[in-house]
Amino acid sequence: MVTSLSGEGKVYKGQQFIANVHYELEIHSHRPYSVDQDVLLRINPASAVSGQFDAGELLTLHMSDGRKQEFLVTSSEGACQPSGGPHE
Repeated sequence: MVTSLSGEGKVYKGQQFIANVHYELEIHSHRPYSVDQDVLLRINPASAVSGQFDAGELLTLHMSDGRKQEFLVTSSEGACQPSGGPHE
């Protein structure tokens, strides 16, 4: 089961606003209502988060539907690794 979310959002580091972005979030659940899931996140433009943060710095995407998604920037090209799934 795949759930796709996309829209316009805002990236924060703690309370500090970083950038307005377009996001695409895919949640791959291995079983319905399971916590066993894989989450993929793409941020556009990647330059909004690339090269600005140290490894391990947690950022938060505030999505257009009011949910939030924590993530780490894992490369200087702006690749993102979500931490858990979206939450209120």
